[in-house]
Amino acid sequence: MAPKSTSKPMGGGVELPLTYRIFFLLVEPVLALVGAFYAHFRPLEYLTLTHATSAPNSVEAIPLGTTIALSQLANLYLFFAINEAFVLRSTPDLRVWKTVLFCLLETMLPEPSASPIVPVGPGPGDSLNAPDGNANGSRARSISLSNLLRRRPKSLIINPNDNLAMSSLARALPEMRTESAHGWNGLPEKSEGGSGLRRVLRRASTSLRVKLHRRPGLANSSLSEEPSAEPRPTTAYATWNRLRQATSFRQSRTSYGAGPADFPPYDDPALIEDNLVPLPVPSIGGEPPIIPHHTGAAAKASVAMQNEYLLMTTPGVSAQQPAAHGFQNKRLTHLPGDECGNDRESGIGINVAGSVSEADFSESKRESLQGPHADISRLDFITKLPTELAIQVLSHLDCAGLVGAGRVSRAWRTAVLNQHIWRESFLREKTATYATSEPIRPGAGFGVPTIKPSNDWREIYLAREELDRRWRRGEAKPVYLNGHMDSIYCLQFDEFKIITGSRDKTIRVWDMHTFECKLVIGPPEVMNDAFVLVDENKQPVHYATLSNNQRVAYSMPTLVSFPTHHKASILCLQYDDELLVTGSSDATCIVYNVKSGYRPVRRLRHHTAAVLDLVFDDKHIVTCSKDVSICVWDRKNGTLLRQLKGHSGPVNAVQMRGNTIVSCSGDFRVKLWNIDTGKNIREFAGHTKGLACSQFSEDGRYIASAGNDKVIRIWDANTGECLREMKAHEGLVRTLHIDSVSGRLVSGSYDTDIKVFDMETGCQLLDFPKWHASWVLSAKSDYRRIVSTGQDPKILILDFGAGVHGIQALESVERRGGAEGAAVYI
Repeated sequence: MAPKSTSKPMGGGVELPLTYRIFFLLVEPVLALVGAFYAHFRPLEYLTLTHATSAPNSVEAIPLGTTIALSQLANLYLFFAINEAFVLRSTPDLRVWKTVLFCLLETMLPEPSASPIVPVGPGPGDSLNAPDGNANGSRARSISLSNLLRRRPKSLIINPNDNLAMSSLARALPEMRTESAHGWNGLPEKSEGGSGLRRVLRRASTSLRVKLHRRPGLANSSLSEEPSAEPRPTTAYATWNRLRQATSFRQSRTSYGAGPADFPPYDDPALIEDNLVPLPVPSIGGEPPIIPHHTGAAAKASVAMQNEYLLMTTPGVSAQQPAAHGFQNKRLTHLPGDECGNDRESGIGINVAGSVSEADFSESKRESLQGPHADISRLDFITKLPTELAIQVLSHLDCAGLVGAGRVSRAWRTAVLNQHIWRESFLREKTATYATSEPIRPGAGFGVPTIKPSNDWREIYLAREELDRRWRRGEAKPVYLNGHMDSIYCLQFDEFKIITGSRDKTIRVWDMHTFECKLVIGPPEVMNDAFVLVDENKQPVHYATLSNNQRVAYSMPTLVSFPTHHKASILCLQYDDELLVTGSSDATCIVYNVKSGYRPVRRLRHHTAAVLDLVFDDKHIVTCSKDVSICVWDRKNGTLLRQLKGHSGPVNAVQMRGNTIVSCSGDFRVKLWNIDTGKNIREFAGHTKGLACSQFSEDGRYIASAGNDKVIRIWDANTGECLREMKAHEGLVRTLHIDSVSGRLVSGSYDTDIKVFDMETGCQLLDFPKWHASWVLSAKSDYRRIVSTGQDPKILILDFGAGVHGIQALESVERRGGAEGAAVYI
């Protein structure tokens, strides 16, 4: 027994089921309101739920146009909910329900085409069968009238030898013009006439015809009954020709017919048949190609020989039976005509574009190619190319281009997700440098990770893009490391550790990730002090302070004292994976073995005053001193090779590139030296007061210097020319650092400011004023951070990558071993 309906009677005595009423009055309005809420108030969640791949990382990153579009979408949701919830709830009349729902559905249907669509095919009295027995001319087709009047009919669809199709086209021309003037049914169309249901059905029918007409395989099916089961081209010949045509912006007259001035008068249908110029069609499988009569004679002769060969090798087929062989519309038939202006002895004019199905554009695409944007290719080349070539093409896009390509279609998104594309694009875009002798080597610690199969290159690329964006905006998270008891004169850091030297006579090793102090190296009298590890309240003195003054990362480092140690302030240091070298006010340098837990190897003695700076490479160690001299040592055995003298004041800084040394002094001079001969090569004059710091670019092209005149100068090392001057600080410029990869120049001054400049333009990029409580004594940077020290016993870390998703993937894992040398004592 059927259940009783619980719905109320509607207008006209019809009862609407309860399920429909619940859906239209409750469920759908509520869902529409939820969509409106998320689209307007939570756009980031809305974009993430709809398309997580293309969604931005934050609300601020959503473009203004997208925000406006989402607000309009929210208004549409709200309008939809109000119409269904209130209008339908206000009346039980079924007619009102139908009207509202039909109006809502009608607004969602596509608009009809601007030009009427008319059928072209055999007339009522014509036979539906082609002479060869195939139904080549039996399929009804639709063409755009405006397209037909603007250009010739499609030569691949209507064969000039097919009298049946030609006569149908000639009869259709007067009818087209009549229908274009009087509407679809031969009557003048009314702008606001007819019932709503009729307009809905008419629009739906028109839209369906347009979709069927634009289907790529329709034209192909009219040429042959054989199904085309060619999912993706695999031969290099067809692929490269198709790629060449897709990337060509030239429109060949011989490919697409005569120019507009040569069009026949369409009032005379008899002339249309004589002016239909077929497009050339390459061979399909074992079948010969179609080459029109207006192309080269040599090419036509070769195709004729191929036709004869195929006919000879086919049993039971003669040259008088081409139709039975299945080659109608596919064999070359030389049509007599004027061939003046064509190259008879070459293949010029033959447009090889693959098989018929691949070369047959839809009518709408051909119409667009004849319009004002004829230079734009309309082929979806990513889906048509072989996978290898599609990947190769997409790999030439940058990050923004790849993200945009992933939004084109599902097929493009699937192709873009290939890891090879993101890897090649990342390595091309992010390994270029400003002043290095070679591109960045992956795994060298410059933000390009080691190439491994497990890498998610898309995540790596997006993380690097966000990091670069934060550098441009100056968005850095500050962290202060506490533990030293006096001024910190020098530092060096990498992705995993920081090593600092201080006036408190100690060297300290810090973990870059956890901010903990791992090792303290110093003289016995300092290591035996009770306040090295804890304060008077028994609280650890080694900790990190965040931007909100919260203390984190309390640590109790290992204390180490060796027989060979410094007895005064640590003024300078440098390390690599094997050695750590420090210079001190005690006029000596000590060489430590990093891999053995920073054990001293030897002491370098020759200077008679404090060692102010040092640098080393694979062969030499170079030191400079307050005694106005520069010493060159052998790295392997610590032998003094030579002493360079030429400055008349304390040599405050020294740098080395290859066999060239650059030094600066309190005598206002910057000097260039040859390390092998010890001779002064060049002198850079221009500063008006004593110099405190100098830097060499990695490739040796640029020198930066600064000092007490508060001016930063960039010099051409080869010519001695001053390229740029930056007057930015209000106090003595104490430290400089050139990032040769990015072209950024970091400076620190006695005015307590840290600034970042562009080496190329000299413009100031970033400014971090008063981040230190006193003089800035040392500042260095890499692809992610700026680390500085000052007279206040704190280490400042400005981390531009803090909180960036996937930032750890940029680190170089193989360098981690050198960062854990302090683990020997832990």
